[in-house]
Amino acid sequence: MIYTLLFWLVMQLLALLALPLAVRLFRWLPDRGYTLSKALGLLSVSYMLWLGASTRLLYNNLGGILLATLLLAALSAWLLYRDRQVGQDLLHLFAKQNRLVLVVELLFTLCFLLWVALRAYAPEKIMTAGGEKFMEIAFLNGVLNSQSFPPLDPWLSGFGISYYYFGYVMMALLTRLSAAPAAVGFELYDALLFALTAQGAFGVVYN
Repeated sequence: MIYTLLFWLVMQLLALLALPLAVRLFRWLPDRGYTLSKALGLLSVSYMLWLGASTRLLYNNLGGILLATLLLAALSAWLLYRDRQVGQDLLHLFAKQNRLVLVVELLFTLCFLLWVALRAYAPEKIMTAGGEKFMEIAFLNGVLNSQSFPPLDPWLSGFGISYYYFGYVMMALLTRLSAAPAAVGFELYDALLFALTAQGAFGVVYN
């Protein structure tokens, strides 16, 4: 249960740090980009980590993740400083659209917890034969055990993964920040995708 709470808190922090950027990019939307802020926060930090670890400017570890997170915070702070409209849009969002904020957060949290419970009690969630779950967990462990990118290929020692792996970078980032074991992080990320999908669909309809 503690990992579920930590995973949720990490997503809330990333969303908060990305909110000024979301408001600046999507101020023409009725929700000012609020329903996109969680996905944008995760995408932004993961991309900066990936770029840094691919160019060997950052290590793919907790320090590298925290530095990428600080870069996002610095970008948002710079936007707040340079563009007063961003601050005004944020004030409008929380003062005049607080009901929207509450509904979005309740929807995200309920969907996240619902899918966490489903994954916790679902039998045969890791299939004994066939399927891709073993490969996905192997790739997650490959990313977690790599200091730079491309990450280590768990199927071919000494080589990097020759496959699209950015989703596993995002999964590993949240797993490391929440201090969850890889198997637990894998399940929580699955629940997160469901919650983000529900929130994104709500945002599309609302906007």
